[in-house]
Amino acid sequence: MNTNKRAFGLTAGALLAAGAVTGAVLMADANDDLPAQASDTAEHRIADVAATDPQTGEKVYVDSESQVVKKLGEAGKLTVEGEQAPSFEITVTKVQALDSCQLRGFGQRLEPENGTFLLLDISATLDASAAAAVDEDIALMPLDASVFGVSQGENENITYDLDTIASYSCQVPNALDIAVGAGDTVTGQLMLDSPFSSGQVIYDPEKTGGWTWGF
Repeated sequence: MNTNKRAFGLTAGALLAAGAVTGAVLMADANDDLPAQASDTAEHRIADVAATDPQTGEKVYVDSESQVVKKLGEAGKLTVEGEQAPSFEITVTKVQALDSCQLRGFGQRLEPENGTFLLLDISATLDASAAAAVDEDIALMPLDASVFGVSQGENENITYDLDTIASYSCQVPNALDIAVGAGDTVTGQLMLDSPFSSGQVIYDPEKTGGWTWGF
């Protein structure tokens, strides 16, 4: 059995400063649908992923960029070592491509810096059990724009840096929290500034393997 472990997360200070992934929040092993710690080759990274989802028994498909492929509305799941049920789940339910947005606090329209605004509908849950699995005072999983990426499709190179001044300046009525804490569920919308108007959107805080949804 593969015993490689994967850890990602962030401290409260890093979250407020830059959204950087610095601490260990959750640890995953081969019982998850998320890739384990990245190795030197794509083949090794893909081999670290469980062949089937332990909760549903369904086949897990991973693309060449080490992203577990999901459909819109389907949850990506991560399980704390020793637990059976998922400890963290994130779902992208909808992606809207926009050529402009309303500037926050003003009436005028704002154009994207990278080409296209993507408005994501997202839900995320971090189980209370996550708090016992970390050394930090607060168990968190980041949800700000810096931990998302886009690509032109499955197996294509991923572009990050979607958290532009333009995207942060957009008026988003149901804005998503920038993180989810242990015992909480959050839902809302997140604006990304993307070079692509269609393709895949990726959640991958460490840039070493996460989940991708086609849109």
